[in-house]
Amino acid sequence: MSKDSDEVVSLERKFWTDGNDPTFFQEAMADKGIAVIEPMGFIEKPQAVAMSAKGHAFTDVVFKDLIVRELTPDCVALVYHGQGRSVGADQPFQGTICSVYVKRSGRWQLALTVHQPWKPEGAS
Repeated sequence: MSKDSDEVVSLERKFWTDGNDPTFFQEAMADKGIAVIEPMGFIEKPQAVAMSAKGHAFTDVVFKDLIVRELTPDCVALVYHGQGRSVGADQPFQGTICSVYVKRSGRWQLALTVHQPWKPEGAS
C-alpha cells in the first residue's frame, strides 16, 4: 500500500477505536460527510459528532478482506468486513463497510461511509 492508503486505513480504524470522541469526528469527517447506517438511516456530520459523544469505542477491531482503491490522487475508497467489540455487547459488531476519503488542505477526511450487516460464513 502507499503512504496515503496506509494513512486512510489508520484513520478508518480510529473511527472504530475513537467512536466516542466528538473532537475526532469533528476533525476527521468532511463538512459535507455522510454515513449510511441502517436502521439509523442517513447521518450527516453534525449528527455524527453529537452521536459520538454518546457512542462507544470498539476494541479488538479487525479488518478482513480489505480492498483499498485510489480513485483519484485525492480520493481513496476502502471496502472490507469489519469486526469489533463494544462494552456490554454479547457479540462483536460485524459489518460490511465501504468508506470514501477525500484529501482537503493536506488532510484526509471521511466523505462517505456505508455500513450493512455482515455474518461471516458459519455464524448464526
